[in-house]
Amino acid sequence: MKARLLFICLLSALFTCHVKGQVLKPFIRGGLTSSWFDSPGATEESVFQAGPNIGVGIKVPLNKWHSLFIEPTLAAISKGDVYKADKAGGRVSFSIWYLETQLDFIYRIKIGRHWRIPFGTGLYGAYGIGSKVSATNGITWFRGIPVSTSISMFDDIIGANRWDAGWRVSTVGVEYRRFMFRWNFEVGFFPQFSSRMPHGYNQDYYGENCTMSWNIGYSF
Repeated sequence: MKARLLFICLLSALFTCHVKGQVLKPFIRGGLTSSWFDSPGATEESVFQAGPNIGVGIKVPLNKWHSLFIEPTLAAISKGDVYKADKAGGRVSFSIWYLETQLDFIYRIKIGRHWRIPFGTGLYGAYGIGSKVSATNGITWFRGIPVSTSISMFDDIIGANRWDAGWRVSTVGVEYRRFMFRWNFEVGFFPQFSSRMPHGYNQDYYGENCTMSWNIGYSF
């Protein structure tokens, strides 16, 4: 419920942001993500999950020098994890697509006529719109179900949470004229898997989402 509320609030901010006398600057950005579950109890080696992301948003200046901004963004982003199943000689891959609302507070330092260095922090809320678990042949899931059938993470077998929310811990990058490069790191507030998991299964394996993103964008 808390993740759902944060998602709705941040989505509302995207459509209602307005600062009197300021020009709002829309932008588009896209890039790659590397993600994993914060799983201190896992015994298998995690090798991260790579995927794409794309988003649109607006820059809302908060001062007349255009050095302080808020940036509400709506993004489609891929997250998950990959575990090495050494005993079975394969890997298990978790993949989730989220519709994510982001709200960043950005401060920009001018280092030249057209160059800026932005850094900041913020929050995100997300809703899972698609997912799957897949693995190499021979690996089974709960109740002997083969993982190679690519089952959904949101069904009753696994019981993953569709809603997610967390802290965009850091945002740094470089901007040149209308172009921008950004690196972001996110960590979720809530475990990825709920109490619906079968009794006796170790939920410590699959904790909060952690995601690094590299993006290239353009401001209009």
